[in-house]
Amino acid sequence: MVKTPPKSKPLSLPPLENGDRLNRYEFERRYDAIPYLRKAELIEGVVYMAAALRFRSHAVPHSNLLIWLGSWI
Repeated sequence: MVKTPPKSKPLSLPPLENGDRLNRYEFERRYDAIPYLRKAELIEGVVYMAAALRFRSHAVPHSNLLIWLGSWI
């Protein structure tokens, strides 16, 4: 019978943040540790992530513009 080592607590990794300077190995470790992260890129050692977009701040000006344009018809 093969014995498996006991499961240890996972090490807490610092979160992946925009502008971090990391090597590829560290980037991939942190990227895999964050399940909700959708897109992050490592370009020449610098982490780039898309900015979080709030629905309200995006939708309200757009709908106001559509109403304004529609009122001229």
